[in-house]
Amino acid sequence: MSENTSLESVFRLVHSLKRQMTEQIEQLDYDIAPMHMRVMKIITKTSPCTSIDIAHYLDRDKAQVTRLINALISQGLLVKAANPADKRSHFLELTESGQKVMTSLADIDRRVFEIMSDGINKDELVGFTKIAEKMARNLEQGKV
Repeated sequence: MSENTSLESVFRLVHSLKRQMTEQIEQLDYDIAPMHMRVMKIITKTSPCTSIDIAHYLDRDKAQVTRLINALISQGLLVKAANPADKRSHFLELTESGQKVMTSLADIDRRVFEIMSDGINKDELVGFTKIAEKMARNLEQGKV
């Protein structure tokens, strides 16, 4: 398989995954952009979580992250809680509404993964995951 064919396969996979996720999320009828959902996923996985944690994870500047967080707060999906160790910082927590959204997103993630991995055995998935993680690390380290 040529390098170009491999790269095209990765592009096709990413495009198909994004399209499927977008279609599924649109059916939920939430008025939330994909980047807002990524922020909510980070908060769910990282506890306690600050805006700096999100900025680092997304590799975005603090101003961009602040806008994302403020939008989620105004939608009632997120709240700030005092950080007892640093008065300049706040912990971010999902509201009950935010948790309901995340439950719906987790269901979508599970369904899309089931569709995507149909006909692929566990060993193939493990191998794919290892290769995908290595490729991501290489790109993150600038090995192009």
